Amino acid sequence: MTLLIAFLIALLIYQIQAVIYRRYWSKGLRTSMSFEKDVLYEGQNNHLVEIIENRKKLPIPILQVKFSITKTFLFEKQIKGNVTDKYYRSEFFTIMPWQKITRTYPITCSKRGFYTTDSMNLIGWNFFLTEKLIETHQEDVSVCVLPGRIRPLDVPETVNTLLGETEKNLKINEDPFTFAGIREYQPSDNIRSINWKATARHDSLLVNTYNSTFSKRVVLLLNLESNSMQHKDDLAEWAIKIAAHLASRYISAGIPTAFYTNGNSPIGCPALDPGADLAHIRAIETALARIDLAIPFTRFTDLMDDRIKTDGHSVEYVIISNYRKKDVTERYEHLLSQGCSIHFVIPYVRENIEEGFECGKYTQWPIEII
Repeated sequence: MTLLIAFLIALLIYQIQAVIYRRYWSKGLRTSMSFEKDVLYEGQNNHLVEIIENRKKLPIPILQVKFSITKTFLFEKQIKGNVTDKYYRSEFFTIMPWQKITRTYPITCSKRGFYTTDSMNLIGWNFFLTEKLIETHQEDVSVCVLPGRIRPLDVPETVNTLLGETEKNLKINEDPFTFAGIREYQPSDNIRSINWKATARHDSLLVNTYNSTFSKRVVLLLNLESNSMQHKDDLAEWAIKIAAHLASRYISAGIPTAFYTNGNSPIGCPALDPGADLAHIRAIETALARIDLAIPFTRFTDLMDDRIKTDGHSVEYVIISNYRKKDVTERYEHLLSQGCSIHFVIPYVRENIEEGFECGKYTQWPIEII
């Protein structure tokens, strides 16, 4: 009789806890996911911060937290996770009443892109670990990984010459009586233009800039098509980095710069009209980060026809394109013959420029594919 009573009491306790856990296990259970930096450059380190908080008296003996994230985010220790098209991570916790747990995971953002994580799956067990309880928490977390920076020493001399021509024209026509603002010192700046008071306040060299009587602007045209299937994605990524570098270089020199491409993103085809402040550099970098190479490109010749005007002598056009077949090169050479100020920069794998190609009309940018 005593054993029967004990069994019934145990069964009653089991049933009560089962009902309580079904009804209340997720009440007061808060989760959040965030990144230390929501904008950074390709190859830089970041931290993923995961917070789980139990705001009630009921403990959760085992809580499994599952989420997926892009496999291009490399965790310092990739354990308890599967990598397919994404990296699927799973963590187990024991959450006591009114307890808050914070986990920080070092990661490396290895590839350009705009990444989001929209949910966390929570799986809890009751006190006797006999019933699995499931809930999904919605998260709205995003990280923008900008194209990797190119070191100035890695820029070919022919490209530096091309950049310097436009910068020189602008500097020659500076109006010393119309102050425009302050920016970071560039190696080509005259030391007399340094603003020493601003430099002392910000602990870095800053120079005065002046409006120019020369109204030239630059239009960057990025073609993501490849001349062949070999290394096509690597070449497209390099073309994106080059576009980011040229935009930063021209804008840092005070030259209004526009950016257009035949690449696409989930929010449309990037198109940015001329701008010349630091915010415009970030806008171009962000547009480049969002480009998805899996989305079909538009015809680059259509972009050329739409954006290049032969009657505008105050515009300097720069095409960035590994693709160099007749439909594009014939248009380019026709524009040159019409007196258009236009340049063609070719990123290519070393020793991969075909024989007979007239490189004199083009600026080469050899790259290494690892």
